[in-house]
Amino acid sequence: MSRYEPVAPYDKVDGEYPPTHPLRAPLVPRHSSTSGSIFAAERIPRPETFIPFFLRTWVVISVAIGMVFLAAGVEVAVFRSQRNQGWRIDGINMLGGINFLKSVVPVVLTAPITIFWMSVDRDIARYQPYIALSKGRASAERSLLLDYTQGRANSIVRSLMYGHWAVFLSSLVCLANLGLSPLSAGLLTTHNAVIITPNVPIQSVKTLGLDPDYVTLEYFNAAAGYSMAAAINNLTDPPFLFKGSWAIAQFEVPSPIGTGVNESIIVPTTAIESTAGCEPADTVSLNSAVAIGSNMTITGTWDGCTVTFAANHTGNDGYGVLPLANCATHPEPAPVRPVLFWVYSADLDKVDLTFCQPKIDVWNVVAQASLVTGDISNVTLVDQNVPPNNITGTPINGVPFNGVEFDVDGANLYVKARALSIQTGVAGAVYRGADPYGGASVVMQADNGYLNITENVYTRFLALAAKASYFNDVDSTIQSTLTSYQVRLSVYPFAAHCFAAALVFIAVLASINHFYHCHDRSETLLACEATTIAGIISTASSSKFAAALQGGMNGEEIRAVLGGRTFGINKRTWQIEATEDDDRYLFDRRPPMELHLGKRSSVSSYDSGKTATGPYSPEMRRDSKR
Repeated sequence: MSRYEPVAPYDKVDGEYPPTHPLRAPLVPRHSSTSGSIFAAERIPRPETFIPFFLRTWVVISVAIGMVFLAAGVEVAVFRSQRNQGWRIDGINMLGGINFLKSVVPVVLTAPITIFWMSVDRDIARYQPYIALSKGRASAERSLLLDYTQGRANSIVRSLMYGHWAVFLSSLVCLANLGLSPLSAGLLTTHNAVIITPNVPIQSVKTLGLDPDYVTLEYFNAAAGYSMAAAINNLTDPPFLFKGSWAIAQFEVPSPIGTGVNESIIVPTTAIESTAGCEPADTVSLNSAVAIGSNMTITGTWDGCTVTFAANHTGNDGYGVLPLANCATHPEPAPVRPVLFWVYSADLDKVDLTFCQPKIDVWNVVAQASLVTGDISNVTLVDQNVPPNNITGTPINGVPFNGVEFDVDGANLYVKARALSIQTGVAGAVYRGADPYGGASVVMQADNGYLNITENVYTRFLALAAKASYFNDVDSTIQSTLTSYQVRLSVYPFAAHCFAAALVFIAVLASINHFYHCHDRSETLLACEATTIAGIISTASSSKFAAALQGGMNGEEIRAVLGGRTFGINKRTWQIEATEDDDRYLFDRRPPMELHLGKRSSVSSYDSGKTATGPYSPEMRRDSKR
């Protein structure tokens, strides 16, 4: 039931209201007197100021506190994610998959917050004209014509221009909310978490030691063949060879215990690192001015040694390898002395010499191998305190075979053939190593020529030979560690910290703005939500200036009528008045003592008694009806 009821006729005190018309009868509270006096409403209590739901203190502060708690919850999630390596995603497919979850969470977290602060911003903008009017003497541009619905940029510029700081800060809050969505989109991520299973027994099948079958040269011949194949076909390292230089003691890789993907075994074992030790020649000379089929003379010096040899001039490119003999600075015996790789380019009529002195280092290592492929994926050095053996001890004493020179005197035909095959195979692998770079003529014009290619090819050859020749077949059980990499859902720390900081910033800024707005609106005279036509009319139903606003006026005409005047809300009637119309009551802060029942104005009585003319004047309207 309405809090107002019609008052009985009051003897034509206000002749404008026909007493028999129920809609024209003045309204007074039901508890007030219904006499015909114009003072029938003198006991009307001061109306309560209307505060929109989204501007009420308990609502704003509750949301701000909720945002602070949400920020704290995000930080807790970061801590738990880092401590537990995220969360398993086995059952996430039931929720639509990981991508669906990563898309929904940002919407769930940010959409309600953004909608709320946009609603707050909307109500602050709607409320601002009534705040200005309640303070009195507000220009039309700052009150009746004020419009904050023309976009965010317009709101920011106008609020700064007019000093409406609550609207300005509210716009900043809305802009800050735009950053929540991209930050929340990066909250959830997936990563491979390492799940470790210790003390898994596996079988090692090799141990450090010189294989007595190395004298057959089969291992070296196989290494030379693989080196040539790798140079031509770009092959990768075979099992238990790592980065082309590490030979790992072989062990049995267990079968995958799960899907096999990203599962590996970590094994303490022994490894040999081979190094070719290649360097370019100090000086090189070539005498190639001979007939095709004759021998060229090639001379090179390195580290105090001078080597001169003949090579057949075929008219095409040539290559080879030979030991560094008769050198006082390198008196090592035949199987372990330095070697010389040479490549001749017929196009350039130029020869490239590279001297190499191999060496090995033996290490205790922790090797990691894939359960699917068996390939070594990582090697971690531990120390060089290996058990006594005949590789670091007698007869090799840590000096490796050069792999291209062997004592084959007295050996059978097959061993001699393998020795020749090894030399041509390794030298050929070095020569063909230039194919990916454009061939020998292109490589030899570079600064280092064949140096890097020779180093890489010869090192892989030495490592392949070490893998087969420097380990014996001995079975033993060793304890290993099984690792698997599970895809787990986690919180990305950087995005989470930024998101939490943004939440706190918005909550603090919005709270400050709210209390500023509370102070600013403390004297606002608005009794209803002025968002409907009826609500707007109730604020100016008896205002004299309203009669000057006629139907059919456009925006420019309305501005022309209202421009140059100031306005305020009458403290007694809570009606919007032009300052010059009712200046006595605009700033009277006493409670209303009577219902302001002034005679309704017409256009002819407004504006200093001058009769309005033009297309919207009453006379012109009556003429148009005739």
